[in-house]
Amino acid sequence: MVEKYIPASKIEALEVLSKHDCYIVAGGSDLMVMKKNTAGLAPKFDKDILYTSHIDELKGIYEDEAGVHVKAGTTLDEVLNSKLAPALLKKAVSQVASANIRHFATLVGNLANASPAGDTIVVDFLLDAKVKLESVNGERIVDVENFVLGVRKIDRHPDELITELIFPKLTYTGDMWWKVGSRKADSISKVMVAGYWGIRGKIVEKFALSFGSVSIKAVRSHDIEKEIIGLSVSELKARKNEFIEKYGKIVTPIDDQRSNAEYRHKVAMNIVSEFIDKVVGGK
Repeated sequence: MVEKYIPASKIEALEVLSKHDCYIVAGGSDLMVMKKNTAGLAPKFDKDILYTSHIDELKGIYEDEAGVHVKAGTTLDEVLNSKLAPALLKKAVSQVASANIRHFATLVGNLANASPAGDTIVVDFLLDAKVKLESVNGERIVDVENFVLGVRKIDRHPDELITELIFPKLTYTGDMWWKVGSRKADSISKVMVAGYWGIRGKIVEKFALSFGSVSIKAVRSHDIEKEIIGLSVSELKARKNEFIEKYGKIVTPIDDQRSNAEYRHKVAMNIVSEFIDKVVGGK
């Protein structure tokens, strides 16, 4: 029999998780779809459920020397309306599902779902986000690129609760966000790309790109970025096709019901081309 737990505090939630393997429900927008049942019947949960949306300790956004902290119960709508949330993250959030869903779905839930088409995960990768997990035995912080292991797979132990996403402070010259789907927002993405750059004295000091819906998890190449950083804008322009080819080798989409691999790959490379043009053009 499936048990339901509604803890009054974070520590009570951790105590439940120390004894029971649970689905954790905050907004529940992804989980309810995954566990949907025949119309008119309750979702088909196969283990206990822990509800956390009412826990005040898990809500809010704050800033300190480590960066911007988005607590696990913070909704996408709250992120969108926050003055502290990174601007590029807000661009991605604005394109997630519908306004109604953004009102109760959470940023951490979008990450924990670990879908290759998760809109905000691409930005989490790009902005070097860190995931804070807590249990009755303590806490640990994991880089988001190591936290997402694959499709619906994350580095969370059964007794742990994700309590925050932490975004280190970053400064750069410009950024871009692309979402390609059947509709502007309320659709699952076919391709997503997020990027930022920094230029000083015609030298590329910062350059980063991440991709979604092109592999089993978001894709980012620190090796390619290291090759580009330190080049002059004229050198980057001259080597544009070389770097498009390099990105083409790490972007490996598949065919599915929403699109096909060839289309996804072509769109992603067109976006890389446009992004480099903006970097070298200073736009």
